[in-house]
Amino acid sequence: MRRWPPIAWSLLGLVAMALFVAFLVFLYMHPATAAVLRDILIIALTFQLILLGAAMIFLVYRLIRLVDWLKQEIQPILQRAQETVDTVYGTSAFLGRRLARPTIEAASVAAGVAQALRTLIRLLRSRSN
Repeated sequence: MRRWPPIAWSLLGLVAMALFVAFLVFLYMHPATAAVLRDILIIALTFQLILLGAAMIFLVYRLIRLVDWLKQEIQPILQRAQETVDTVYGTSAFLGRRLARPTIEAASVAAGVAQALRTLIRLLRSRSN
């Protein structure tokens, strides 16, 4: 696609401005035509306003429906996530009570017994020397 040079855009702008000024002069010279054109534009703008209002009402309605749909879709997902969190919490609490604590206690008892045996062996060796 070929680009227009800046001079072409400038000339196009000048032509558009000249046509707009010529149109304004024509309306000034023919006030009856200007009044009819004014009335037509008022009717067209009113119709456009009515259409935009209807479109806005429709869009607000669709937005409300979307929010309701999202609530219905996300609520079960959030409930399942909460159930999963509760299950993980319960499992970790159970494992902490039934597995980790006894293992830690057994390891500490074993470490204490091992330390006591080392101390006893050290004492027995020092007496034998």
